[in-house]
Amino acid sequence: MSKVIEIEVAGPNERGAVLSVVQAAYEEYAEHSDKDFWSGYQRSIEKTILTDDSVTAIIATADATIFGAVLYCQPYEKQMGGAIVKNPFPEMRLLAVPSQFRNHGVAGKLIQYCEDRARSAGSPTITLHTTVLMQTAKQMYERRGYIRYPDIDFTPVPGFVVWGFRKDFAG
Repeated sequence: MSKVIEIEVAGPNERGAVLSVVQAAYEEYAEHSDKDFWSGYQRSIEKTILTDDSVTAIIATADATIFGAVLYCQPYEKQMGGAIVKNPFPEMRLLAVPSQFRNHGVAGKLIQYCEDRARSAGSPTITLHTTVLMQTAKQMYERRGYIRYPDIDFTPVPGFVVWGFRKDFAG
C-alpha cells in the first residue's frame, strides 16, 4: 500500500462506515464462536458504535477510504458480563483492520494515536481487551509493551473470558 494513511476522529456521519469496517474485520471470528454469543456480540458492537456518545471513533483513511478503525474510551465503571468492571484508565476498543488492508502498519498507527491521546491527557496507562480468538492481535499488543491486567477481565458468557491488558507509559 503506497497511500499516505491519515488518522483522524470520525465524524458522526461516518459511524455507519466505522461499523462496516469493524464487522468486516471481525467476521473471521464468527466461525469460532457460539452463534448466540456472536449474535449478541454483534448487537453490542452495533449499539456501541452507532449510539454510544461516550466513545470516540478513530479512523485510518486515504483517498476517502477507511482502512481501519478503533474506539477510544474514557475511564469507566460499568456492568460487563454480569460483573461491575472499573477501569480508571482510557481504553482502546474494537481495533479493526479488514484483512485486505492488514500488514501495512494501519493498526500500529491507530494504536499509536490512542496511546498519544491517553498520554497527552495525562494518563499514565492505556488499556484494552482481547480474547483467545484474537491471538494475532494479542501478540501484536504484547510486542508493543502491553501486559495482562486481570483487574478489568470479564466473562460475557460462562467459560469465555475477555482479557484485560495495559500499557504503562514511562515518565
